[in-house]
Amino acid sequence: MPDSSTCAIIAGGGSFPLHVAGEAKRQGLKVVGIGLSGWVDPALAGHVDAYEEVMVGQLGRLVERLKAHRTTQAIMAGKVTKEVLFDPRARFDADALSILSRVKDVSVNGLLGAIAERLAKDGIQLLDSSTFLKSSLCPAGTLTRRQPTPEEQEDIRLGVRAARQLAELDIGQTVVVKQRVIVAAEALEGTDAAITRSGHLAGPGLVVVKVASPTQDMRFDLPILGPQTIAVAATAGVACLAVEAGKTILLDKAAVIADADHARLSLVGITASV
Repeated sequence: MPDSSTCAIIAGGGSFPLHVAGEAKRQGLKVVGIGLSGWVDPALAGHVDAYEEVMVGQLGRLVERLKAHRTTQAIMAGKVTKEVLFDPRARFDADALSILSRVKDVSVNGLLGAIAERLAKDGIQLLDSSTFLKSSLCPAGTLTRRQPTPEEQEDIRLGVRAARQLAELDIGQTVVVKQRVIVAAEALEGTDAAITRSGHLAGPGLVVVKVASPTQDMRFDLPILGPQTIAVAATAGVACLAVEAGKTILLDKAAVIADADHARLSLVGITASV
């Protein structure tokens, strides 16, 4: 029989999978790591009870390995961008090609939703990505000592409107604003690269806004903010960083807030009413 005390992590890039693994183990679960080769941090192997890797696009192999570990629940954690669709080295198996041929669009919700349905057919439930990290979801309000200025609040409002449209179109989740001018919008390059680009374009005084999709599926692609992005923001001259409360995970929350304070950067959890 499958073991309900086991949880698999389908792991992409970044430190998010390590945080999920640590908290799942702290809660007494056996954790199986299925890393996506070329994306996963190999350090995950030292944080789980069992570990192996599969290639991106090998959906049948992924299902086979999940079933081999007798797991009925899994979490998608970590970054894999749609760049893989253009990678000539990628090898998509029959299961993956079937999904690509029948989804109406290649949005995150479309692609990963279809993968979730495929897993469900084999009795594997995809859990909310924040299942083990609810305490790391960003609260509403200003988290740092420095409050946003009235001018920055205006930029936040503009950024929220633009970022929601960006996310709805499945382009990205982040917009950078300065003095009511949209400096940059995130696409495939990711949040950190968009912020760095903005620093080169407009200099210090930037306001970064990061939101979830209006139709956010909590099983995948939650906005993530960690110390690395704070460091990138500080270098680029970001004055204020606003993320969506209740839908953004702050990795190493205490460190994120402390680093933002050290950089004299205002960190704000925004709500739908902004």
